[in-house]
Amino acid sequence: MFIPRHPVVENQFCSYVSQTDTASAGIGGVIAYAGSVVYLDSSAANQEPIVIKMTTDQVPFGFLMQKVKTGYHQVHPAGFMMPGDLGSSDAIAQPQYDATGNITGTKAVPVGVAHLGIWDTVHYTSDTDTAVLPGEALVASSDEAKVVKTGLGVNTTVVARVVKGASAAKATANKNNTTLYPIRIKLLV
Repeated sequence: MFIPRHPVVENQFCSYVSQTDTASAGIGGVIAYAGSVVYLDSSAANQEPIVIKMTTDQVPFGFLMQKVKTGYHQVHPAGFMMPGDLGSSDAIAQPQYDATGNITGTKAVPVGVAHLGIWDTVHYTSDTDTAVLPGEALVASSDEAKVVKTGLGVNTTVVARVVKGASAAKATANKNNTTLYPIRIKLLV
């Protein structure tokens, strides 16, 4: 969940990077979640704005506004959509083929990237059994590019501040995926 709660700046002219043979390729697996911190790919040969979720010390660009999933080409014909995908905001990455017709991964897929504004999200993690408190600075983590408290992420660039936090119990439940409790954050990138 990544829901705007205040006027936001959107960038609708980006694409999520193409993928090669991932474990979830072709079965509808998630490549990146809504609310993931992304950076611009500086190696893009076509000069288009390609974004990738943060896993290393990169310069953060924004937050994904939608979940990126693979298509279902391993179990259904290419282009097939599951009923649950119809009407959703998920970005579905279609198969990429080599010269002999073998599927080698997924193509880049258009996505929205959020900059600034106030958002509710469940895409955060907590270091230990501690509360997420209003005013705390958040950075990108290596865990699916979730936001996490400073000092625990992949870099030191503050990407958001907590507006409405969560108790230690709620943050722990969210981290363990037992029950998802949203926090409200102000994006700074």
